[in-house]
This record gives sequence, structure tokens and C-alpha cells, in this order.
Amino acid sequence: MHIIKDYTNIETNKLLSLFVVPKQTINSTYLINNEKQLIKALKNNKRKQEFLQIRELRNNTIGKIEILYNNDGKPFLSDSDDFISISHSPNYIALLKAPFNIGLDIEEINERILKIKSRFLNEDELVLIGSTIENLTTAWTLKEAMFKLNSKTGIDFRKELLIKEKTDFGYLGEMLDMDGWRTVKLKSIQKENLIISYNFEPSILI
Repeated sequence: MHIIKDYTNIETNKLLSLFVVPKQTINSTYLINNEKQLIKALKNNKRKQEFLQIRELRNNTIGKIEILYNNDGKPFLSDSDDFISISHSPNYIALLKAPFNIGLDIEEINERILKIKSRFLNEDELVLIGSTIENLTTAWTLKEAMFKLNSKTGIDFRKELLIKEKTDFGYLGEMLDMDGWRTVKLKSIQKENLIISYNFEPSILI
């Protein structure tokens, strides 16, 4: 898969930088300040690799800006007004940067989604989305993107992260945030067996 760079949304004239690359094992990369301490605290080798790989991707794309995490575990850029979101799948990593709060999720298509569809989709959504593996995977990534965008804890995927309709730009979602219900415009891309979903505008309080 090629890197997707500087994806421009024509409808809003907002610039998003979206990068998706295959995973590869690396032994080291350039780390900044607190990142050196963060990786020492990681005991799981898989998590260490993802930590290094996302920073290798960062170094080669958006520049050497420190990636830290807030109390909820969400990543942010130190000394930058831009927002980022990060996602991993078994074989890919992805990084999205924008001048507004964003949520990104990637997922490789797998029939296991059929077993859990009722856990994250309500009846109306199942009718709207359909029952193919591709569509269900898309729905999962849309909800995960909203989850990462959300600041609320203890979120109910079936009741508080909703896929309301398909549109000409992608999907319209609604989510219950700390301050109330928000409308979210979402886009979904399929590249081979990988589904990529993210919000491409700031969420709007209903």
C-alpha cells in the first residue's frame, strides 16, 4: 500500500494529512524527549514495535514533533495546535493530522466481524449498513473513529455512537459527548482488504 499524503477535503477546504503504511519491524528510530521514557515503560514487544513504527512514520511525514498521551490515553502533539489520531491493524499503521479534533480507525476485513455485529450495531443500523463483511467492518471503523473523537468515558457503542445515514460525502453519525449530542461527518475508504474511516470536519453540537 502506498502512503496516502495530504488528503484535501474539497467540500470544506480543510487540509488533512493521512498516512497509511504496512507494518515493518524496526529496531530503533528518532525519539523526542519524553518518548524515550515512554518506550522504556512498555513491556509488551508488540506495543513497543507499534510505538516505534508510528514515530518512524511521524518522522518521515509530519516532522519530528513529540507525540504524547493525555490521561485517557489519547495521543496529542506537543507544542502544536494540530490534532492527531493513530490506528493499528495486524498489518498496517495509520496516522491522521488535522487542525481540528479527529478520530481515525483502520481495520482489515475479517469474517470475525459477523460474530460481534449485534454488540456494536442497533437494529436500525443493521438495516442501514447491511450484512456483508465489508459493510460491517466499515461500520465498526466508523464507530471506532467516533469513539476516538469522543471525550466521554464508558461509551455504549450501540446507544451513544450512532450511524444515522449514508450521504454523498460518506456517512453522518451522532455521538453523545461530555457536552451533549454531536453530529459527525465521516468518510470511509477501502484499500484492498483495509478499511480506513475518520471524521473530516469538526463535530457539531446538536
